[in-house]
Amino acid sequence: MLKTANFKLLAVAGLTFAFAASGQTQTQNQTETKTYTKPIEGPTLATPLSKGTDGQPAPDVGAGSAYGAFQRGYYLTALQLALPRADAGDPAAQTLIAEIYWNGLGVARDRKKAVEWYRFAADAGNPQAQFFLGNLLLSGDEVEKDKAAGEELMKKAAKKGHARANFNLAQILTARRPTWAGFKRALPLYEKAAEAGIADAQYAMANIHAEAQGVPYNDDKIARKWLARSARNGLEAAQVELGVWMANGRGGPKDEDGAGRWFAQAAAKGNVLAQNRLARMNAFGIGKTADPITASAWHVLASRAGYSDPEMDRLFQSLSTIDKKRALEAADQLSQRIKTAKASIRTRG
Repeated sequence: MLKTANFKLLAVAGLTFAFAASGQTQTQNQTETKTYTKPIEGPTLATPLSKGTDGQPAPDVGAGSAYGAFQRGYYLTALQLALPRADAGDPAAQTLIAEIYWNGLGVARDRKKAVEWYRFAADAGNPQAQFFLGNLLLSGDEVEKDKAAGEELMKKAAKKGHARANFNLAQILTARRPTWAGFKRALPLYEKAAEAGIADAQYAMANIHAEAQGVPYNDDKIARKWLARSARNGLEAAQVELGVWMANGRGGPKDEDGAGRWFAQAAAKGNVLAQNRLARMNAFGIGKTADPITASAWHVLASRAGYSDPEMDRLFQSLSTIDKKRALEAADQLSQRIKTAKASIRTRG
């Protein structure tokens, strides 16, 4: 039976419902300065405000203009164009307006007004609105907490194919029943979300196939494939774990060079475990020529974050005074690059 402790996604993520939203308030003058802000659930917002019977955008200038203005950062214009459609009952336009008020894009942030528009859109069947409002009800953020209503909205959004709704619903099921029976019930939901590109769901699929007891679920080859997909989508935990699997030859061929590249990606984001693994690979010449200075630089970074590795401590202490100085300087440079990269991500996000 699959043990909860071994199911790393639950241990790490729990019931975390992430909103990929930025909250910077924008102001606009008559010329409307362009601003680019990542919208909530960007991929699902790519739905046009209205669709024709063939599934393609209907030839409606108002709909296309509102969404187009939103995508270009002209939020006030998007709001003005979307309001008539929203008042006429268009759920996608209502969701767009809710997004604008929730994040304060081009207008003063107004979460209460945003919730009202999300409710209109959710009642009209918009899956993004159902997903977002469901999360609010589950967490009690800006609304009275109502887990039953939140879960029901999550189910509705999931049935309509909303990827993160499928993932969150799977999380709810596994948290409620953290046994193999619970994981088995949630598996189709995880798989739908994973196939749609949700990195956390791909990581969950990897863990299910790696830790499940019995055929046909336990399969390291399948697990490694899901790890690779999650890692390529940028999930640090998957990048580190895939590096370990590749270094050990688990679920596929041994590839120390490839392992090092995945450790490097995660380490560059500030992942302490990856920094330690990269330090050890450089120290002992695993997949590359031994480089004690680079190894010590990564070790210094990891140790500053509280990661203990006595063997790497001894390596650092064995360096000459000049090489210690070089390692410390290299660590400072790495640290600055990581800080700069994180700041850049926050600015873009």
